[in-house]
Amino acid sequence: MEKCTQQMTVTELTETIMPLLESKGYNSMYVHAMHCIFNQLIKFCDSNGISRFSAELGQQFLEQRYGVERGTKSRTKSKAHRAMDMLSAYQQFGAIMLRRRKNREFPYQFVQQANDYFEGMRRAFASDNTIKTHRTTLYRLTEFLDGQGIQSVNNITADSLTSYIKMVLCNYSKDIVRHELSVMRYFMKFLHTRGDLPVDLSTSLPRLRISSTPSHLPSTFAPSEVERLLASVDRSSPAGKRDYAVLMLAAKLGLRTSDIKNLKYENIDWENCVLRLTQVKTNEPLTLPLPSDVGWALIDYIRHGRPVSEEPEIFLRAVAPFVSLQNFDNILVKAMRQANIPLKRTAHHGLHTLRHSLATTMLEQETPIHVIQEVLGHVNAHTTKRYTAIDIEQLRGCALEVNLP
Repeated sequence: MEKCTQQMTVTELTETIMPLLESKGYNSMYVHAMHCIFNQLIKFCDSNGISRFSAELGQQFLEQRYGVERGTKSRTKSKAHRAMDMLSAYQQFGAIMLRRRKNREFPYQFVQQANDYFEGMRRAFASDNTIKTHRTTLYRLTEFLDGQGIQSVNNITADSLTSYIKMVLCNYSKDIVRHELSVMRYFMKFLHTRGDLPVDLSTSLPRLRISSTPSHLPSTFAPSEVERLLASVDRSSPAGKRDYAVLMLAAKLGLRTSDIKNLKYENIDWENCVLRLTQVKTNEPLTLPLPSDVGWALIDYIRHGRPVSEEPEIFLRAVAPFVSLQNFDNILVKAMRQANIPLKRTAHHGLHTLRHSLATTMLEQETPIHVIQEVLGHVNAHTTKRYTAIDIEQLRGCALEVNLP
């Protein structure tokens, strides 16, 4: 009988996880980096007379070995953070959350059902982006189930789904968890309808209630801080040219991160200085004027910074492999550090903060709500009014509840 993962020593956990990484196709450099981190952890445990892993142990190790302050995340030590997350997840759930983005394949026992599910979505005229998000969720879910030893679709249980949800809650925000639950419901209903699951497990999945009204005011930068961020970027390097163009799109046009990530050459009408795209989040068209400073930032990156690649997206990784860039939020974090703006200055460090900042500035300049709505690409004005809930005086007539200090 296999040993309970919660009773495994640190050495046993690491020795179990390493073959999993290799079998799932992680590149040799990544596997080697994880191996080195695990070895450092084992040495740390040996020197402190510790044999069992815990979240507290992981935090102590990050603090003493890598200088990571308690309760914080260091971008430069992301692999060390990831290693601790893997150990915690495997100890609690007997599986790890895999995050590869390229060349992923479904475990063999789920391939047919997944392909049939996506084909059904296409027949129902689901957008390519919707299918892509469902695919990402089902990659994570099926890899988790495979890691738990589930070798057939009809062996899926409510308990195994609950374990997966708990692990997702440990790794992602509630908004992402809510999306994962929604996809899981559709997939479980699909499996039951076609006879692969004897019980409709979609009815046993919990529902997360997340208020659509913001519980806090969004993080924003003052206009002077935005200019400091932009001025701080070193545009002499290819990565700097890319980062500057990304920040300009977020700060000057208020584009969502998903739309910047998905931006392609065909979205730019250079002749008429216009940006035309279909928003990833809403699937609604958006047309915006392309200011000259934003346009020149894009041209500088495309001509002098973008690597040669067949990828359709404009923004790529600055080092090989030259594939589409994934983590855009790191660009803002880097710029904040270069501009000497403390990370504690904002509650959130994503590019979305620049979108909030643009909306706030427009509101302070007494720009009509319907104009802000058009710029942000909101489907209705009510969303815009919630989104710009910072200027209390202008929005007093919108019946928003504001708790004054």
